[in-house]
Amino acid sequence: MKKLFLLLTYAFLLSACQSINISKETNSDKNSASLFNLLDPDINTEKQALLKGQQELDEGRTDNALFYFIKALQFNHKNINTLEKIAAIHEQNKNIVLAVRVYSDILKLDDKNPIANEYLGLYFVDLGQRLKAKHLLEKAVLSNRCTWRVENALGVISDIEKRYPEAIKHYELALNQESSSPLLMNNIGYSFYLAGDKIAARQYLEEALKLDNGFQRAINNLALIEVSEGHYDRALTLFNRIMPNYESYNNIGYLCLLNKKYEYAEKYLQMAINQSPVYFLKANENLKSLRALSTH
Repeated sequence: MKKLFLLLTYAFLLSACQSINISKETNSDKNSASLFNLLDPDINTEKQALLKGQQELDEGRTDNALFYFIKALQFNHKNINTLEKIAAIHEQNKNIVLAVRVYSDILKLDDKNPIANEYLGLYFVDLGQRLKAKHLLEKAVLSNRCTWRVENALGVISDIEKRYPEAIKHYELALNQESSSPLLMNNIGYSFYLAGDKIAARQYLEEALKLDNGFQRAINNLALIEVSEGHYDRALTLFNRIMPNYESYNNIGYLCLLNKKYEYAEKYLQMAINQSPVYFLKANENLKSLRALSTH
């Protein structure tokens, strides 16, 4: 009986999620309600469904919990708390499309909902849709539940927009909540680097590496500072921690090329080619770019 229940649940969960309509009851809603009543006819009120769903969730049976929370919506399809629980389960199960759909439904009911604004804001950051993300994240900031992830994302957006002082403020607010995060230490350090403050940048990046000695982004960003200051051996040591030797040489050569240090650029690019003449094409391409610049 239990196996049959689970099979029927899995068969109807997706269609039930897709049939949720927060504005009005449809024939599809009525059909879904009939299906859910067949699966567990003893649950016939919203309160019963929510209690059963929470019990299943507390015991780690998220699929069963999802079933009961969706069934609760058949009694009250505008219950934001229930929708939040459903979205959180989809989020936990990596069902991104369904999580986005439910969080979007929540915003139709309450456009200031901090949980939905945060999730969708971060979702659009990952998609590279900066303006959408910024609009949602800024609404999340206005709530009393602004998390470090929101501040961090707004910092990243500010860096992209070259508003470095604003980015640093966002990272500082994030660090107030999550002071031992190597990610945040790296991000604020890189923001200081972009702003031209290499001393502060180095301090934060070194702090990131104290928290996580293998944090690749911090190692890479600290190497950028070493190259910019002409400390090529130090940069090489750092790059070699996260990549093969020939890639380290190429990176240093390419950065020297960007910094118009053409003599060093040629030296390190040639070293990259000598290390891997057959497989390392990037160094050859960078060397061609350097020689093209040198002829002008």
